[in-house]
Amino acid sequence: MQQVSRPPLARLTIATLLFVLGCLLSILRVVRDAPRPGYPSTDDVSKRSDQRFAALKAALPSRGIVGYVGDSSDPVADYYLAQYALAPLVIDRSSDHALVIGNFPASLHASVEHLQLVTDFGNGVVLFANKDAR
Repeated sequence: MQQVSRPPLARLTIATLLFVLGCLLSILRVVRDAPRPGYPSTDDVSKRSDQRFAALKAALPSRGIVGYVGDSSDPVADYYLAQYALAPLVIDRSSDHALVIGNFPASLHASVEHLQLVTDFGNGVVLFANKDAR
């Protein structure tokens, strides 16, 4: 009869310690990225966006499609925050609509050639009219 060889205790201990270390390292990212009290979270950004667009939302129809123009360092994020704040209204990244939202959080609103300023809501949020829209 052959005797089954068992790994020495030292190798088993090292393997167990490496496994535990790997598990601890895998949760390091979760702990590092967890929100900390007192720091703005994603919810704070969406709440500020809702507040920023509140007056504009009241001036727009509750449903339909409006255009969108913007100028910022992160145009995609600003577009999606506007879309979120103005839902269920659909925001089209085009100025080919009768009403066009201007979102200029980093600067004063820019003048757009074929658009006429209707209302400046402050904080970089403006409403334009496009008389040439279909």
